[in-house]
Amino acid sequence: MEQRKNNFTSLLLYSLKSKKNWFLLSTVIIFITTMLIPFILGIGGEFFIAFGIVEVFILAFVNCLVDSSFLHNDSKLAYYKSKPLSFKDQIFINIISNHIFTGFLLILVLLSDAVQNYNIDILEIYKVIIPWLSAGIFLSALSSILSGNTLVAGLMTIFNFALPAIFYLIIQFMFSILEDLVIGFSSNVLMEYFVDAFYKLDYIYLIAYSYNSIDIVYFLILGVIIAFITFLILKMIKRRKNENTGNFMVFDGYKYFVSVLASLIIPALFSISSYDRSVASEVMVSLLLAALSYYIIIAIMEKAFRISRLSIKVFLVSMASFIVLTGATVLFANQYKNVVPAPEDVKAAYIGGNRWAYREANRYFGDEDILNDENLSEFESYYYNRNIILFTDKANIEKITELHKEILDNQGYDNDEFYINNVVINYYMNDGSILIRDYRIKNDENSENKVKDEIASDILKSEELKEKKFFYLYNEDYYLKNKDNIKVVLSNDRGEAYSPDENISLEHIRPHLIKDIDTMLHDSDKAFMILNSYNLDWPARDYKENYYLQITVANKDNSSKDVYQTIYLDDRLVNTREFLGIK
Repeated sequence: MEQRKNNFTSLLLYSLKSKKNWFLLSTVIIFITTMLIPFILGIGGEFFIAFGIVEVFILAFVNCLVDSSFLHNDSKLAYYKSKPLSFKDQIFINIISNHIFTGFLLILVLLSDAVQNYNIDILEIYKVIIPWLSAGIFLSALSSILSGNTLVAGLMTIFNFALPAIFYLIIQFMFSILEDLVIGFSSNVLMEYFVDAFYKLDYIYLIAYSYNSIDIVYFLILGVIIAFITFLILKMIKRRKNENTGNFMVFDGYKYFVSVLASLIIPALFSISSYDRSVASEVMVSLLLAALSYYIIIAIMEKAFRISRLSIKVFLVSMASFIVLTGATVLFANQYKNVVPAPEDVKAAYIGGNRWAYREANRYFGDEDILNDENLSEFESYYYNRNIILFTDKANIEKITELHKEILDNQGYDNDEFYINNVVINYYMNDGSILIRDYRIKNDENSENKVKDEIASDILKSEELKEKKFFYLYNEDYYLKNKDNIKVVLSNDRGEAYSPDENISLEHIRPHLIKDIDTMLHDSDKAFMILNSYNLDWPARDYKENYYLQITVANKDNSSKDVYQTIYLDDRLVNTREFLGIK
């Protein structure tokens, strides 16, 4: 045992000595690119440090592949077999020496930052960079064991590092199919919920610690990842078929695993990025792309255009499993597609075109998804400051549920002015739960608008909407407290300030704006369209003059951030235009 330990230590030191040229070359490269060039140019900053970190990744990556290349050549393999250590020990010697080499490179970048005095908090960056590099070194060793070719080992290292993101993409692919098949369900919302509740990708890659301080979970996640990769290395090195050296893949199982996952990437990207296509054609094209991708990948792996029956069976079984799993999620979601809550069970509701309203709620609540009487007012202000109006009046909540039922019956809308893509409805329930629906609205000239517009008009005319959308006009208490601090500027489409009377005060223009806005809200013939986007401050379709009021008000929650609102002075604002002398 003592002899083996001495051999291990001796070979580790020999491995480090053999890298002396790499140490020297890397020092010169990083010194020139992060210190000498910026000094000559007389500039500095994040770019050169970022470039230095990229160089660290490249140099470490190349070193890992070079050290493991003996696994991909019969003559080198025979030479390493003659050494007084097992393959396992030799691989871990490479892992340790590459960690030491990578640590040296990181120290060089840190010294460059200190010498140049860039004032970059590089240690904050290292919180993510160091784990990535460490995991990459282990993955490079694993990929070299699984592969029979050094170039393929490099590609598989990148593929294995990206596996969590690839699974994320495939899950989103499933949700995008569900979105097409079950109305009201949004793949983005489902993915947001899935990531928040289960698949915390930002923690898997430790990106969350780029803006959070390190805690015990950080070391636990990193330890689990490294331990899992180490376990695979130990298992695979025992089962490695050295007679397959020279082939792209040493393990047939891993070859099929890579091929199936890779074949789903292109159809997943196609499905996620495609809009306004029929579900049948989209699914058909996705299957064709998956089959084509799989054929090309397997043909490359097997170095033959005619793939084996086993490869075909693997693909068919994999696709069948994917379809069954996707079908199960569709069947599960389908039973909830027509659910509309009772108004008395709803504490607050949102309706509009903002697909990220749910994300804003997540950011506000954090781990406590509870909306109660104590934080309701604060939550309303939080939403408003992100241009999202939250309705709490029971009459408006009841109207939203009525409109929800109408949308379930008919997703069409005849609209020749503005294109409506989707309508989002969020219910914040009394029990703390959140019900989210996202409906695609079809621009259909044969669709009947009457019911949707009548219900939407009742919401638009409500005092609640006016006080929340134009609180500086309709909220008397807010107006009286802040009227002297509200700035009103008349501008044109070229951004030039223009005022006939040199000065416009909210006190003078307020009654004219209120009268015009009341008329707009009561007389609109496209109420559903306006409600969907709160399109009260956009010009009418035939508006040509491009004069508008730029209004700056203090935030509703009295924070230091101001709110800017633009009101276009089209022909609907007759009284305001007359007051300002605009003809």
